[in-house]
Amino acid sequence: ALPDAWADGSISGLKARGNFEVSMNWQNRELKAAKITSLAGGMLKLRTNLAVNIEGIQSASVKSEIGYVTTFQTKKGKTYRIIAHQN
Repeated sequence: ALPDAWADGSISGLKARGNFEVSMNWQNRELKAAKITSLAGGMLKLRTNLAVNIEGIQSASVKSEIGYVTTFQTKKGKTYRIIAHQN
């Protein structure tokens, strides 16, 4: 959820539950791309408004009542590139 004043932007260095570091950029309030670094390894569960692809990983975004959920196993120290599906 972003304020209306933040239609376009980027952020980096966010810490997420499960010991992940997140960087992302968005345009027109929609995710364009993100990078998530797994600092400890383990399962990552993403919740997004749009379906996403994980570069180099076979995964599926599953539609739910709150958007899409994508879950995949991560390796410690590896960075994963998240890309919004193009309609």
